[in-house]
Amino acid sequence: MKKIFRNRAFKALICVIVALSLGAVIAAYTHNNSTPLSSATSTVLHPLQRFSSYLSYKFSNFNDSFKSSSKLAEENRKLKEQIGEYQNEIIDYNNLKKKLKTYEDFLGVKEENPDFKFENAKIISNDFENPFASFTLNKGTANGIKINDPVIYGKNLVGVVASVSPTSCTVYTISNPKTNVSVYETYTGEIGYVTGTGETEDRVYCKLPGLKSDSSVSPSGIICTTGNGGIYPKDLIVGTVVKIENSKEDGTSFATVRSAVNIEELSEVFIITEFEGQGVITITGD
Repeated sequence: MKKIFRNRAFKALICVIVALSLGAVIAAYTHNNSTPLSSATSTVLHPLQRFSSYLSYKFSNFNDSFKSSSKLAEENRKLKEQIGEYQNEIIDYNNLKKKLKTYEDFLGVKEENPDFKFENAKIISNDFENPFASFTLNKGTANGIKINDPVIYGKNLVGVVASVSPTSCTVYTISNPKTNVSVYETYTGEIGYVTGTGETEDRVYCKLPGLKSDSSVSPSGIICTTGNGGIYPKDLIVGTVVKIENSKEDGTSFATVRSAVNIEELSEVFIITEFEGQGVITITGD
C-alpha cells in the first residue's frame, strides 16, 4: 500500500483531482453557467492558453516584420537601380553637352576661317611622365595628317603634330620645351615667341622670353599666334599672361603664359590639315 502512495503516477493523479476540485469550488463560488468540470479545466488550462496566445502573437509580429523587411529590401534594390540609371543618363547628357560645345566652337572657327580644313581626332593616350607635354591621337597619314599640322580646341592652340604613323600621331603641346610658336600680345602688339616650360601643373604653361625693360606686356594680356613660319595660322589663342619676371641670364624679362585649355579634360581635338599660308615662311613686326 505504501508503494502505491509513493508512486509518481499516483501523486500526479492526486494533484489533478485536487486541481479539478479547486476549480469546481471556484466555479461554484462565482455562480457562472459552466459545469464544475469545465470550469475547473478552464482554470487549470487558462495560464497555458494565455502563454500559447502570447507565442502566437509574437510569431505573427515576427512574420509581418520579416515580410516588411523583405519588401523594404526589394524596394531599396529597385531604388538603387533607378539611381544608377539616372546617373548614367546624367553622364551621357554631360558628354553630349561637351561634344556639342566642341562642335559649336569648331563651327565658329570654320566660319571665321573658311580656308581651314580639319580632321577631328580623339586622344587615346597621354605622355606617362608628363601628360601636359604630349599625347597621342587616333588619326594618322591615312587621314591626311602630317608633321607640323597644328592642333586646336575651339580657337585655342593646343600643340603641333610631332610624329605620325598611318593610324595615329603624337602631339607636342605648347607646354613642351621642344615647341616654339611665334606670337604677339593683343593689347600692345609686341611680338615674340613662346616655348614650353616643361612643367607639370594644373594647366599647360609656356614662357614668352626676351621682353624689354620698357615692355608694356602685363598680367591678363592675351597671347595669339602671328602666323609667321607657316606652321600655325594667325590669331589662334595661345593663352593669358599670368606673371612677369626678370631673367637671371640677361637684363630682359619674361612672361609666363597659361593656356585656356586643360589637357586633363580634353578627349577630342581638331587637327588643321590645311590653311592659307601653310608652309609659307613670313616675317612680320620690327
